[in-house]
Order: sequence, then structure tokens, then C-alpha cells
Amino acid sequence: MTVAVIAQARMGSSRLPGKTLEPLGSATILDWVVSRSQLADQVDEVIVATSDESIDDPIEHRCRALDITCVRGDPLDVLDRFRVALIKTDADEIVRVTADCPLIDPGILNLAIETRRKRDLDYVSTSLDGRYPRGLDVEVVRRSVLETTAVEAADRDEREHVTLFVYRRPERFTCAPVVCPSWARHPELRVTVDEGPDLEVVRRIVDGLGADTTALGSEEALSFLIDHPEIAAINRGVAHRHVS
Repeated sequence: MTVAVIAQARMGSSRLPGKTLEPLGSATILDWVVSRSQLADQVDEVIVATSDESIDDPIEHRCRALDITCVRGDPLDVLDRFRVALIKTDADEIVRVTADCPLIDPGILNLAIETRRKRDLDYVSTSLDGRYPRGLDVEVVRRSVLETTAVEAADRDEREHVTLFVYRRPERFTCAPVVCPSWARHPELRVTVDEGPDLEVVRRIVDGLGADTTALGSEEALSFLIDHPEIAAINRGVAHRHVS
């Protein structure tokens, strides 16, 4: 079986415009997401899905520099962007990540893929049971299920939030959480980038550890925050948007 990571990205975030290409260490946030996805040995390719608005032209340009596929589509219908991405790949399994999670962990990507395969599930996620910190978010979905979703989902939220159609219907699709390793059981921590304080936190981690895209373990990053509670406190007040 082959695996494609599809990373959704955009420049027009309402809370932190342009965050996808913000500098982080010697690279951009998008570079981190792509590089760390490629480090997972179960992953065969990475595709970036962005909008067809001119504001997102720089994302396409950056993808060219990184030599990865970029697909573009409706700015609000993210699910349709994933449908377009599926045309570009023959992958049997799709991993969904977002370009606001620069510290995603290659080992957890592998774990999520292996969990879906071993249990022959339609969908697995690190977010279903609330044990992981925000920023290590990974979802794996069977290609055929995502294709069905792209055809049948009509609700606006289900078009914007790609896998919502699936996990809202556990009677139809087999879904399960990805078991959380003990080192990652820190749901109180945030290593995602939604707002300015989040960006400051991940920059403090990268600078504090002198890390680059290939030489930073997520376990090391979380340990850094635990050892530096004053840094972890910087984004503690940022509210995460929940969808159910």
C-alpha cells in the first residue's frame, strides 16, 4: 500500500495571516511540515493543497522550490481540494496534516498509518480522545472513504473540515484514536501555530534547541516546554477552535 500526505495550507488565516510561510529557524513553517512528513518512512509522497486565490501564489512557488506537488482549488471547500489532490496520486491511504503544525512527529505519522492498517480501519486520528497536545495532529483515512466523502458531504462544515463527515458517522465508518505514547500525553501544551503567541512558542523551541527541520524530535520539543513553563505559558490563553 502507498501513502500520500496531503497538507492543507493557506496564507489568508484570519488569526495569523501569512503564517504558512513565516520563518521558523532557517526555514519556513511549510518547509517544516513537508520535511517532517517526508521523514516518516511509511510516507511515499507529500502534496500541498492550497486555494486558487492569488494570495496563495507564494505557497505554490514555495512548493516548486521544495520540488513537491501543489494543487489548488476552492478557498472554502477544502474537501474539494483534497479531491483534486487525489487525482494527482495513486496512494491507497491518505494522511491529512495542516500547515500550522510545524513540529508534527514522523514517528506518530508512522504510528497512525500502522494503526489503521493493523486494525483495517477506515479512519484514525490523534484528536479523537484528546490526549495529544495541539500540534501533533495526524489523521489517516482510507482513500475510498475520502472519495465517498468528497461526493456525499453537503454540510458546509463537512466541506471545510475534510474528515468531519467520516467521524460524525461511526455507524458507517470504522474509526479509532491513535494510541498516545506516554511522552506525548500533554494535552495542556500547544505546538500548533494559530496565533502570534503560538508562533513565539515554536520559535522559542527551535531557537532554544538549535534545531532544524530534520533534527528536532517532538518528544524533545515537549520536554523543552515542560522544562521551561514560562515559555509554555505564552500561548496558554489561545483558544482552539473545536468542530464536532
